[in-house]
Amino acid sequence: MPRSEHEYDRKVLEAIASGQHVTQRKLSRELGVALGLTNLLIRRLVGKGYVRVSNLGTRHVRYLMTPAGWEALADATRQSLENTVHLYTETRERIRTALSAISESCRSTGDGRKRVVFYGAGDVAEIAYVSLQTTDLTLVGVVDDQRTGRFFNLTISAADQLSPETLGRLPYDHLIVTSLRHAEVIRAKLADRGMPAERIFTLL
Repeated sequence: MPRSEHEYDRKVLEAIASGQHVTQRKLSRELGVALGLTNLLIRRLVGKGYVRVSNLGTRHVRYLMTPAGWEALADATRQSLENTVHLYTETRERIRTALSAISESCRSTGDGRKRVVFYGAGDVAEIAYVSLQTTDLTLVGVVDDQRTGRFFNLTISAADQLSPETLGRLPYDHLIVTSLRHAEVIRAKLADRGMPAERIFTLL
């Protein structure tokens, strides 16, 4: 997703505020933009009075924060935090709605449980886990193609331990793909393994 002008300003100000030696070439790499655009970003901040340039020699300069720059960085950081909280809240609500719909589509087993497995143990899965607590779904396992270790109170299993009926020796009823970016690739992989499409759900 392309960054906004304010995001670029915040990133440049953060780099200068770190107190480390900052060059336009280094900033260019960190921002992922052309050197010419980096030069323009810095000149704009200088023009706004947020940054001043101190000459250290013929070809070397040092960028320094001004009081206005520190104030602008504080405002930008606060705005970024507010945006992050808003995005998290919005994402959590969308995932909660999706999980509620999944629950309605799931039939409970003889013991009354709706046992599900997450495919993916990343950030989205963590939000889904929190949202899952407000449903009647029970998370009994987590698989991931790369991650290992623990996912809350569960051990992350390798994807090759997953069959249409069990995860290892543990039976489950439905599988929820908790990776947004690779959802279709995972769906195709599960179909190749014989997983019935009606038992696979995605969050979005």
